[in-house]
Amino acid sequence: MSAWEPNVNRRKEPRFRVAWTATLTCHSAGPEEIVETRVTEISMNGARLQLKSLKIGPHHIVVGGESIRFTLKASLPQATFCAPVSIVWYSSGREKDCFEVGVMFLQSSRERRAAIEKLLADVALESLHLQ
Repeated sequence: MSAWEPNVNRRKEPRFRVAWTATLTCHSAGPEEIVETRVTEISMNGARLQLKSLKIGPHHIVVGGESIRFTLKASLPQATFCAPVSIVWYSSGREKDCFEVGVMFLQSSRERRAAIEKLLADVALESLHLQ
């Protein structure tokens, strides 16, 4: 097994830059908590979000925490995108006063995967038109 090397891209799927307003819903034993977020990148497997805080209501975002479930939702011109996600990393953001959070899509069905594939095809097409 090789040693970890910084700055090596381990992504299996291409990422696309986007600028979507979205919500991240925290599902726990108490009432659902919702925070506004911004989606800055998306791939077949996950997304990069920008959040103002690492707290959603009384809950702190925890990497790999399985006791709290999250749903990412964005209303886009093509359709509403909604997917259950798991937090896989976070760091202080490149922009001032925000945190970056990496989420992984929890794909439980073929239909959900097909919906993400269609969404990414639309995003790729849009990015070609902007060039």
